[in-house]
Amino acid sequence: MKHENGILKSGAIHHSLGYWSSLIARAMEAEFNKCLSGYEVTRVSWAVLGAVTYDGKTTPSELADFLKLDRAATTRLLDKLESQGLIARNRKDSDRRSVTLQVTPTGKALSAELLQLSNSVNEQFASGLGPNEAEQYIATVRKMLANGYKTVGTL
Repeated sequence: MKHENGILKSGAIHHSLGYWSSLIARAMEAEFNKCLSGYEVTRVSWAVLGAVTYDGKTTPSELADFLKLDRAATTRLLDKLESQGLIARNRKDSDRRSVTLQVTPTGKALSAELLQLSNSVNEQFASGLGPNEAEQYIATVRKMLANGYKTVGTL
């Protein structure tokens, strides 16, 4: 029996959107983790570094919201990246609580390398897709996430 949106309601795991979403995420994460094995960063550390480098996130709260991380986890990640010399925290003299984030030259160089690794994993998994299928996949996932947020709130 199919639902109006085409989802099979058979109960079989291989007909579950959640199953396939989880499987692709785990497979891509495992492959990217292999690529990162020669570096002293995790996938989440790379996400933080990439968000500051390429997405222009310059404050810890902005970063936490963007990556859907809690503030404490974001602080721990920033502590680690700062101790590795990849990110600098700049405090305003007028308000020491106000922090802006800046990628160091070492962080910029590492970001460029990790971006290539990330892109290669994306390309590996997207090989064989038609010209618009990757963009269509992202658009579909965004719609599904928006539907989920209606019932479970933000991640």
